[in-house]
Amino acid sequence: MLPSHSADLAPAAPLPAPPVSPEYAPERQLRVSVELTNICNFTCPFCPQAFKHAEATPLGAPYNRRQGLMSRATFERAIAECNRDAETVELGFFGEQTLHRDYIELVRSLRERRFRLEISTNVSYVTREMMQAWIDARVDLLRFSLDAVTPEVFNRARPGKVKDLAGRIVSDGERMKAVNDKVRYWLALPEHRPTRLVYVKSSHNQGDERERFLAHWTPCLGPDDRILMKRVLTYGGKTADPLVLAHRCNVWDVRYLMIDWRGVVSPCNLDTNMDLALGNVLQDSIDALYHGPVANDLRRRTGCLKDLTPCRTCVDGNNWSNNETFANPLYESAAASR
Repeated sequence: MLPSHSADLAPAAPLPAPPVSPEYAPERQLRVSVELTNICNFTCPFCPQAFKHAEATPLGAPYNRRQGLMSRATFERAIAECNRDAETVELGFFGEQTLHRDYIELVRSLRERRFRLEISTNVSYVTREMMQAWIDARVDLLRFSLDAVTPEVFNRARPGKVKDLAGRIVSDGERMKAVNDKVRYWLALPEHRPTRLVYVKSSHNQGDERERFLAHWTPCLGPDDRILMKRVLTYGGKTADPLVLAHRCNVWDVRYLMIDWRGVVSPCNLDTNMDLALGNVLQDSIDALYHGPVANDLRRRTGCLKDLTPCRTCVDGNNWSNNETFANPLYESAAASR
């Protein structure tokens, strides 16, 4: 029987940290998202965060997961598990991770690791100290969720508080400039890590914003940086947008696991309420959860029977076939000439 809503999964006494294998087991490697917090300072209209206080969302699947910050003990257990079984770990799932009070310390603690480290942020609260932590930890890839380049579109598509590099909250008229200044500062650092500037194509940034975004940011890219353009999602039916493309469920093909701030584990990166919870990392290893009875039951049911939440309202699938990437032509030409 599937567990009830993940908020009911109270962790038992933590197990000892698992030993770190001297080598990866390729057949067991996973991509894991570790959520430091599900709190966000933005209420983007294409994201369930915009509906967290609503009784229902456009397709009838409310976002109602309790909000909080991951404890140090849960973080350490999750990372120990990832060191054993994960190929790639992303700090991020649902929320703005830089809002965690120990963000810099947690990032720096990952300098010595056995997995590829990726970080996602909306840049709004990023500071110079955070940027230095990314460099110190040798982060393998960063994703900056931007979605706009003009103030009018940015304020419409990504509403919420923004700080400048000095840490001051800026006015609505200065929000886009503050974010642009921070991204430019980061990309200009000789030691900056490979970065993706993300543009989610939605009904809120249509028109010529896409071309303006490309023209504005392409010349700023270094040889390992890219612009990434993605289609908007519904997050299992919690938002609606006319640009959404329907895809089949392939949650078990992409070998994902999400660990939320409480340690609850789900196999789907669109399961914002953790309705498909496999268990808790404080009670079991991620390997045991991924291959356990709950997961095996879900494998038999998802993708064919729409009797689960959020599957019954989901049209997304984990599909990247419509993503586009753009590099700086300066470096593409140099690479071609070598």
